[in-house]
Amino acid sequence: MVRNYLLIAIRNIFRNKLFSTVNILGLAFGIGSALLIFLWVNDELGVDKFHANGDRLYRVMENQKYSDGKIYTFMSTPGPMAPFIKDKYPEIEKATRWTWQMSYLFQYEDKSFFEQGFYVDQDFIEMFSFPFVAGDVNTALKEKNSIVISEKLAKKYFGEEDPLGKILTLNTKTAYTVTGVVKDIPKNSSIQFEYLLPFHVFMDENKSWLDEWDNNNVRTFLLLAEGTNEEDFAKKFKYEIKEHVKETNVELFVQPFNESYLYNQYENGVQDGGRIEYVKIFFIVAIFVLIIACINFMNLSTAQATKRAKEVGLRKVIGAVPHQLFRQFMGESFLTVCLSAGIAFLLALILIPMFNEITGKALSLNMLDVKTLLIFCGIIIATAFVAGSYPALFISEFKPAQVLKGQLKSGSKAAVFRKALVVVQFSLSIILIISTAVVFRQMDFMQNRDIGFERENLFSVWAEGEIPQKYETFRSRLAAMPGIEAITASSQLPIDVGNSTYGLQWEGKDEDERILFSNMDVDYDFIQTMKMTMIEGRPFDRNLITDTSNYIVNEKAAAKFGFKNGTAGQDLTMWEKKGKIIGVVKDFNFGSLHSPIEPLVMRVNGGWRNCLLVRAKPGQTEAAISSVEKLWKEYAPAYPFKYTFLNQDWEEFYKAEGQRGKVFNTLAILSIFISCLGLFGLSAFSAERRTKELGIRKALGATVPGLVQLVGKEFALLVLIASCIGCPLGWYIMSQWLEGYAYHVEVGYITLVIAALICLAISMLTISYHSLKVAANNPVKSLRYE
Repeated sequence: MVRNYLLIAIRNIFRNKLFSTVNILGLAFGIGSALLIFLWVNDELGVDKFHANGDRLYRVMENQKYSDGKIYTFMSTPGPMAPFIKDKYPEIEKATRWTWQMSYLFQYEDKSFFEQGFYVDQDFIEMFSFPFVAGDVNTALKEKNSIVISEKLAKKYFGEEDPLGKILTLNTKTAYTVTGVVKDIPKNSSIQFEYLLPFHVFMDENKSWLDEWDNNNVRTFLLLAEGTNEEDFAKKFKYEIKEHVKETNVELFVQPFNESYLYNQYENGVQDGGRIEYVKIFFIVAIFVLIIACINFMNLSTAQATKRAKEVGLRKVIGAVPHQLFRQFMGESFLTVCLSAGIAFLLALILIPMFNEITGKALSLNMLDVKTLLIFCGIIIATAFVAGSYPALFISEFKPAQVLKGQLKSGSKAAVFRKALVVVQFSLSIILIISTAVVFRQMDFMQNRDIGFERENLFSVWAEGEIPQKYETFRSRLAAMPGIEAITASSQLPIDVGNSTYGLQWEGKDEDERILFSNMDVDYDFIQTMKMTMIEGRPFDRNLITDTSNYIVNEKAAAKFGFKNGTAGQDLTMWEKKGKIIGVVKDFNFGSLHSPIEPLVMRVNGGWRNCLLVRAKPGQTEAAISSVEKLWKEYAPAYPFKYTFLNQDWEEFYKAEGQRGKVFNTLAILSIFISCLGLFGLSAFSAERRTKELGIRKALGATVPGLVQLVGKEFALLVLIASCIGCPLGWYIMSQWLEGYAYHVEVGYITLVIAALICLAISMLTISYHSLKVAANNPVKSLRYE
């Protein structure tokens, strides 16, 4: 019986080559894209899930409440916190501090490279599951000059030699002994590093500011003891800062480390999504694409059902019951889906390198991996059930008497259902077209937005060697060299300012008022080099020694001060250093476009000129880079020369969003293509079914354009109905998405109209092929049809 069903299914596929090809290709594209997206989703959900103690790992977070009612959430915490609370609370088994990522120069013999890593406490390597391949995990970071490195770094510097005991020189000065080697960090870890250094070294070097409870600068992670109730501990721990700082606006809470990657966004002190939103979006879009492919299958299968009506009637006459026929046709659907899955797997195998490049992942289609196999099998089973169940039920319910008498009804209910499915299909396609257009416009807007200063011809170099100590000489010499228009320096990259404080005092300020201000140390020529606009007052002046005590603020900060007679000239004290506000600069974006511009205070501070900012003369960028490199070799000969353009840095900040945008756009194009495949098949069926009608109309004088219009009118109406559904839904969905950006484009009615017209135009072009083919036939041939 099974063999008989299989032969019939194969024969049916070859008998209806066009419809079988459309079905198989549509399902193949749908299954292939869903497979890649589900693998991506699975990878995202699996980030940081490999830690043995993952269910007991937490990171300490701060909620800081300010006078304007805003609550800011930070993961930075005081330096002394980790060891203190570890001793104080029995619920804490281990605690570690963790700095921001450091890029240091390491040397071994003739090898010299910059590497990325952290300063951490000994507890770090005991809390997190980064397996050691050499050394003792219990003591590796206890000694002052010890260092733990990755396998990759060990091979890079020492080849096949035993790395333990080898000496690496950091920044040409300090020698560190390799005491441990960890297995290369997996790609699905949010913590990526090539080396780990003892935190107590960092503490000794920066004790003046790191040892303060009201200075947030490092991250704190906890391993809670087994059986600890997270909520009870959080209540005890909430006001710990108040025990050390009399007047504080800080409340502490803990977030499970397993959630920190996906749920990393907070709004007004409350968890408000993060990367998990994109995981949900892509999961839903992949389901959309799969549904569109399934709709194609259902439509074409029910449209072709009448060709198999006699077969069903005869089977029922000789004793077949509906559930047997249902199983037969479900089996045929499953066979088609399996053929599609085979093609889909090959497509995914070919495209996965490109997909990995776009998404920044390292996914693989390893069918020996249980999760990958389950995902693939799950897609096949779900697709077969969704795509095949309705056609199988519809065909198995044919009445044998009506079939054999030739009285089978035209299938008006089935036709209505097919039209409804076409409307759903194109509604989803229109939503995806709108989404694609808005995502593209928003990405373009972010890349090209005027952020308050000129990014062109501007590149940055992080000061190394003797440059920080001899900056003035370096700057003067560089300014006179070829290609250089201007040079300045700052404590941070001007598009990524991370420091903030509420330690400001000004005349008229309420003593109880707490307002958070971002702060940045700059060189005298910062405003001029960046080509910013002064709204009031003047820039810093190198010839005025008093400017080392003065400040420049942005418009947002000036509004917070609320001075009635202008801001320039007013007194301002920051961290007990009194000076005057000498100018107000036009607001510029020094952070993400997701957030509005915050109040900013800038001051001249020669001790924090870490980032050199060089503006090249137009058309002389190469000469400017060569000039900097020439001086670099003189002042920092041991350090490799590295530079980045500010435009590149800006693009890098939104690289992940750009990657997601590319994936989203590809899925949208694919969904339209699959929809058109289905429409191509349906229009072929419709044209074939109306061959005699069109022949008679042509014999009676109808023109070819008129006949094409007649055939296309039915489908055009369906697309218009889909537009009425898809456009409002697309507008609502993308308006909600854009709310995640403080600065964004608007969806706009033009986008909706264009999306509907694109869908209509593509569908009409698809339909026209078969309509023209049939309408152009000689009426004699058409009337002889069948």
